[in-house]
Amino acid sequence: MKKYLLSSFCILLFTFSCKNDDTTTTAEPLDDFYENFYTANIYPAIIDFQTNISTEIDYINQFNENQTAENLTLLQDQWLISAQSYSKLRAYNYVPVKQNFYDTNIYNFPVNTAIIETLIEEEATYDTSYISVKSTTSKGLGAMEFLLFNEHDTTEALALLQDNEFRVNYLLGVAYEVLRQTELLLDFWENDYKTEFANSDGDACTSNARCLAFNQLINILDVIKVTKIGKPAGLESSDNIDLEILEAFRSKTSLELIKSSIEEVEYIYSLSDVNFASIVDEIDDTQELSGLIASSFEDVYTSIDAIDTSLYDAITANPEKVETLYNALGDLTVYFSVDGASLLSVTVLPTDNDGD
Repeated sequence: MKKYLLSSFCILLFTFSCKNDDTTTTAEPLDDFYENFYTANIYPAIIDFQTNISTEIDYINQFNENQTAENLTLLQDQWLISAQSYSKLRAYNYVPVKQNFYDTNIYNFPVNTAIIETLIEEEATYDTSYISVKSTTSKGLGAMEFLLFNEHDTTEALALLQDNEFRVNYLLGVAYEVLRQTELLLDFWENDYKTEFANSDGDACTSNARCLAFNQLINILDVIKVTKIGKPAGLESSDNIDLEILEAFRSKTSLELIKSSIEEVEYIYSLSDVNFASIVDEIDDTQELSGLIASSFEDVYTSIDAIDTSLYDAITANPEKVETLYNALGDLTVYFSVDGASLLSVTVLPTDNDGD
């Protein structure tokens, strides 16, 4: 394995020495590959999230009619399902998508709870016209998590919702705005970007479908390792633990969201009907790299399964298990950012470790 990594690293250095930082050399395009990639991968992911957030809206309306602990539990469970489906959708958060800010409008974290409380105190009409112009730190899935889970205190979250109809109205308004942003995202792909993406074979990575799509897989893995595990657990530039910068720390579901994102990366690489392994294996007919990547995914899942508490609790109670996961993700990231990128002849773009 080390020999394979070293060899690939040398190839990558040679590749980089022959081209500019913002260009990529592409192989002959596969007929309809990226059009089919959208149909098989991207479109279903958008529809799945749209369906889940629509169900959440139905449950909010149900809760508004009957504000019981059981109905709050339905809302909490559906929030997690929605957040998991959005964690998968982030695998397609390419540069042109980011430029339209769909990602930050749908799920930006951390949220500013003081702003949220101030907005609720206004007792306004919380429709999408109101919510759409507010800060991304006061809306989206992050704001919904705060309203549904409070600070790890479901009893308090229920009491606050029962005591203030405007709190429920704000929750509903935020959910409708998430749905609206999802519909805008779908419209963007269907009517503006789908064809452009499928035909993108330019020299610059930002105008090359292969480079954009594969880089986003690298980005997802690196952000998980650095931002969603390393920094909160004190495994990056500082050994200080900061649990409140964990994604979804209020619901203590960070690990579930991380696993969903990793599963989508694996799906895109090897499990989908339109996957990257098919291209890699044509270039590397030994299929050695795909085998190593498959084994590395298994190591990551084994490390996740070894954490039998929330990531929030494990960081302090079982830090060695968290570090094992962190290291396993590092190995997997290298296979994508060094070996995979080399074989596919794509430039590895800098990762924004403040988000996906």
